[in-house]
Amino acid sequence: MTEKFDLYTEQLTSLIQEAIACSPKSWHEGWLSIDCDGSYMNYALKNEQAEDKAQISSELRQLCEDLYVVMRKSGDWWIKAVIHFFRKDGSWSFKVNFTYQDSPASGSAMNKPAAPSKPWWKLW
Repeated sequence: MTEKFDLYTEQLTSLIQEAIACSPKSWHEGWLSIDCDGSYMNYALKNEQAEDKAQISSELRQLCEDLYVVMRKSGDWWIKAVIHFFRKDGSWSFKVNFTYQDSPASGSAMNKPAAPSKPWWKLW
């Protein structure tokens, strides 16, 4: 189990370093969000309070994909990751939040077979 988290930490550290490098120097915080349905991935790097916009590099895209693949291979199959990075006491810190397929907020109903619909004219 420790090996798994050591690998995650290594991946996250590289990912966050690149997210910071892609952010304007004026940013003191930012949010990297990654959405993945298992076949397609969307990325966003934002700071709602800043006028300057970030530019997502090809390396950052690759690191996002690498994190997803490493975690999925280890059984942690998430559909959304939000990484909040921020300056605290002169250095960068971060918080990560994952939404997993089986989380109630993730719309897990799409993974369950739909109940057969009843014809409107039947009373059962």
